[in-house]
Parts: sequence; C-alpha cells; structure tokens
Amino acid sequence: MRHSSLPFVALAGLLLALTGCRTPSRSVGKPDGGTVEIEVMPSVGAAPPWLSDAEMERRAKAHAAYAAGIVRQMRDDSGGMLDYWARSVEADPANVPLALEVARRRLIRRENPAAIAVLERVSSQSGKPVVGTVWSLLGLAYVQSGRTNDAIGAYRKGLGDQASRLGAYASLGRLLVESGRAEEAMTLLAEAEKQQPDDPIFQLDLAELYGQLVDRAPAVAERARPRAMAALDRVAELKPTEGAVLMRLADRNTALGRSAEAEKILQQLRSGGSGGAMAAAKLAEIYLRAGRLDDAVTQLDILRRESPSNPLPPYYLGAIAYERRQFEKAVEWFEKALLLDPSHEGSNVDLISALLTVGKPTAAVEAAERARTRMKPSFRLEFLHALALGRAKRYDAAVEAFLTAEKLAEGDARLLDHRFQFQVGAAMEEAGRSADAESRLQQSLKLNPDFAPALNHLGYTWADRGVNLDRALEMIRKAVAAEPENAAYQDSLAWVLHRMGKSEEALPYMEKAAQLMADEPDSTVLDHLGDILAALNRLPEARAHWTKALELDPSPEIRKKLEAAPK
Repeated sequence: MRHSSLPFVALAGLLLALTGCRTPSRSVGKPDGGTVEIEVMPSVGAAPPWLSDAEMERRAKAHAAYAAGIVRQMRDDSGGMLDYWARSVEADPANVPLALEVARRRLIRRENPAAIAVLERVSSQSGKPVVGTVWSLLGLAYVQSGRTNDAIGAYRKGLGDQASRLGAYASLGRLLVESGRAEEAMTLLAEAEKQQPDDPIFQLDLAELYGQLVDRAPAVAERARPRAMAALDRVAELKPTEGAVLMRLADRNTALGRSAEAEKILQQLRSGGSGGAMAAAKLAEIYLRAGRLDDAVTQLDILRRESPSNPLPPYYLGAIAYERRQFEKAVEWFEKALLLDPSHEGSNVDLISALLTVGKPTAAVEAAERARTRMKPSFRLEFLHALALGRAKRYDAAVEAFLTAEKLAEGDARLLDHRFQFQVGAAMEEAGRSADAESRLQQSLKLNPDFAPALNHLGYTWADRGVNLDRALEMIRKAVAAEPENAAYQDSLAWVLHRMGKSEEALPYMEKAAQLMADEPDSTVLDHLGDILAALNRLPEARAHWTKALELDPSPEIRKKLEAAPK
C-alpha cells in the first residue's frame, strides 16, 4: 500500500477532514461470527523496484502497523486501533489521509496532545507541501489545548492552501476576535473580503466576524460596523434563494440593528412559502422590540396555528396583554402556555404577577407553589411567592419566603435593593416582628433616602406606636410631597398630626384621604377619620364613620368605640 503523491489519495484525506466522512470500508467477519466495517485505505500498486532496503523496511512497518490497527478495530478496540495507526503515520508521514483520520478521531476523543503530535509530524516533513487541512486541524487542536498563539500561527499557514483558504480565514478571524486581537482581525478580514466575493456563505461569515468586533471591541466598532453591513449588502446583491441563507441574512441584519432589512427578508420567506414558523417567530421578535404590538400579535397568531405545541406564542401573547393592561387576558394566555410547557419559567412567574395584579392573591399563592415544584429555585420566583403570601395575609409564611429569596440572591445588591428591604420590612411589621421590621425599613432608606413607600411606612409605624413623632412627621411630609394624591400617605400625615395632639390640623388631610378612596372605602381610613372627629367633639360624625368602618371590617376595637361613644 503506497501513499506517495497521487491526487486521489490527497483528495480523499482532504474530504475526510473537511466533512468527517469515513474512508472506504468493507465488511469483515469477526471471530464471534459477526461482522465489522473496517477502514480500507486506497491501494496504489506495488513498490517501485528502485527503492532502498531502508525505504522498503519503513513502508513495511507502516503497512504492518496499519493492518494491526484494522485487527484492533475488528475487536472493537478503538483506542488500540488509533495507537497502531499513529505508529503507521510515524513510519510514513507522507500518508496524509491516515494522519488526518487519526488526528480527527483523537480530537473527538479530546486526546489533544496525541492529535498535535500526529499533525506536527506531518507538517514538519522537509520538502513536502502541506495541505491546508492539516493546518486547520492543527489549529483546532491548539485551540482545544489553550495554545492560542500556536493556533493563530497554524491558521495563518493554512491561508497558503487554496483548497482550504476560506475555512482558514474564518477560523483565524474567529480566533483573533475571541482573543481580543481586534486590529489583527480587522486586517485579516479586510484581506478576506477579496476572497470569493460571490460566495454568500463566506460573506455571511465575514459579516458575523465583523459583527463580533462591533460587540466586543469598542476600539474598532465604528470601522467594523460598515464593513459588516457591506458584506450583508453583497449577499443581498447575489439574490440568494435558499431558505437557510435568507434566514441567516435576516439574523445578521437584526443583530446589526437593521430591522427594516431583516423584516423585508423574512416577509419574502413567508410569501415564498419557505421559512414557515421560524420566519413568523423572528418577525414577531422584531415587532416586539420595536413596540409594534399589533404586528407582533399577527405573527404570533400565525405561529400559534403553525406550531400548536409551541408554548412561546401564548406566552408572548400574554406578555403583550399584560403590557396593554389586559390582565385577565394575560392570565388566560399564561395558563395556556403552561399547559404546553409546565416548566416554562416566564409563564410561571408572569402568571403569578398577573394574578396579583388582578387581585387574586390566593390563586397567586397556588400558582407560585405549583411553580416551585416545576422549576429550579430562583430569587424571582421566591420573591413573587412571598408577595403573594403577604397579599393573602399569611405574613409569617411571607417573611420566611422573603428570607429564602434573600439567600438565593447570594448578596446581589441589584436584587437586594431598597425595594426588597421595604417589602421584607412591611411583611415583618404585619407578622408582629416590629424590631426586625424597623431595621429593614431603615436599611431601605439607607439605600434610598427618598423612597416614599419606606418613608411613609416607617413614619406611620412610629406614629401608631407614639414614638419618634417629630422624625415621623418629617418623613411622612416628604412622602406626601413626592405623591400628593396617595391616599395612604395623606392618612399617615393626618394620623401623625393627630398623635401629636394636632387633630384640627390633621382633619383636612384625613378628609382628603377618605375622598381619594371614595370609590373603594378603606376601614382604617374611616376609623382614623372617626377618631379625629371624636377628638374634635364631633361625635355624631365620628359614629357615622366608625359605623361604616365596622361594616367593612368587624373589628372589636371599632365596636368598643361605638358602644362607648355617647349617641
């Protein structure tokens, strides 16, 4: 078996490395009665009679090692097969097809040093041209071994081989981009633009590499962006018709912010009958980003009909309904999405939010507890679970859920911000943990001294307990200044003034709070208004407001006041 310089052998090896195809094979009987497909390297005739004895011995060793590898393959010993074939290549480095096959298999097995040894032996032959595929595989082996500079050198050498030049440009360009060598990448890609200008795939590769520079290398982004766009325009000028090429062209345009170009291509795919659901999905994404919700709904309805088992269309339809404040409809869509994929994170957590928004805390708790059995623990899920428990007036459980969420946040200040600390403090207050609540509310204000909800809540807590009244008044006034039409804040301001003995000054604020809540009367506001009126000796009016408060909340404390007040 000879492996000199016949074009057929070189081409076979090249195709092997490029496509991953196996060399020709045949079935051979195994000792156990079965058969195995074995590799058959092309035979090229008898050795020339003028070869020296040393050369004949070398070739004999190569053949023997190759044959021993075949025997190992018949025994399902792939490791032994590769070891023998590596010995064959060591004896005959000119057998490039076998060297490439060994290296390729070694790389698949992550045996990088062994692959590098084979490829370096082939590439170091004196006076022998090295096919570009050798350099490409060697570059890949170096990359997998973390030898970036060696990989760049190998890929550069591969540029000299016409057959693999395009692949070498793409591999080298990607490596330069990923290793932060932006200027070198720009120089290389400028050179690559001259290669195969009529090849849409290569031009798309160029656009992608330039796009990576736009995203990762601010120093060259302004120069890389127009080059990426130019490559995409060259592809468009070629008028490709293949669906995969058009889809990729649309994706590249979208990534560069050229939504109009991407939309045109995707509409072309839809009208041409190709692309199908994928084109509809990408159009919906473009429309969602642009805020074109009606157009997004149209595409999502198409996608829902064409892919009825896909949970994403109903999920995004729910998100659009939520954005439009159609909360009941949002609940319906999220529930439909969960029927298709019970573990979909977005549908689970957004359903909880929607249920809380429509005032169904018990249903929100149930949705959160179902989600906890379907999903991995997460801060967002546990936080919503805590909010739902609080709204359902299960305050002790809400506090525990908040503390679990805090652990899942792992100290992330973006999650454990002033809003989070406020929610924990409010739940602790309702759970009767006043000292802990005050600490959390103070922490909220430390993170954001102007946060009106925490200013009001802590100020009201102090007013209700009759402590720190001057500081409480200052904080509540600050909250009212931020949100003058907030009924709760008006109630707090009236209450702290009343507790300071300034009931006459408190009355207008309490009356405003009651007026702001006229459509949905609140028992606490009515009770407070009755207390202030009673302090001003306006007992008939006080009794009237206590009576209304008692209708909303059968509180023993309010009943006692009614019974004790003169009629």
